[in-house]
Amino acid sequence: HGPLAALAAEAAVTAFRRSTARLPEGLLRDIHTALRGSRGGAVAVARIEPGAGRLLYCGIGNVNGVLLGPGTRNGLLSAPGIVGQQMRALRTFEVPLRPESALIMHSDGLTDRWKADDLPGLLRHTPAVLAGQLLREAGVRRDDAGIVVVKGAW
Repeated sequence: HGPLAALAAEAAVTAFRRSTARLPEGLLRDIHTALRGSRGGAVAVARIEPGAGRLLYCGIGNVNGVLLGPGTRNGLLSAPGIVGQQMRALRTFEVPLRPESALIMHSDGLTDRWKADDLPGLLRHTPAVLAGQLLREAGVRRDDAGIVVVKGAW
């Protein structure tokens, strides 16, 4: 999206690293403050707490998330807005973290209409292969796309 977007992204990463907040809402507030005066951006933060058996998610803008497990799919919604410009009340989603699950977060360059049932063996793949398969199957051809896949033995 150009040089101004790159500057906003760098500021967001710096704010994330400097923040002392431990929960997604606090991190988003710190990033929002750091991005004021910039073009802003879409940002989502997830916190994985294996010991508590939960995942916390908070997002603003065109970022979608899903916690996908064997036979389960928990959608993680982001609120409308632009971090650094227009940010409404934040809402954190808490979902149970099950073994063998994968956290998938993606931009609007990937449609959220994909179904795990249509992609047999999806969870058996490495995060990189899983991301590539989702981009191939659900990528929007006229748009750029970002995707993060996290798997672990939680």
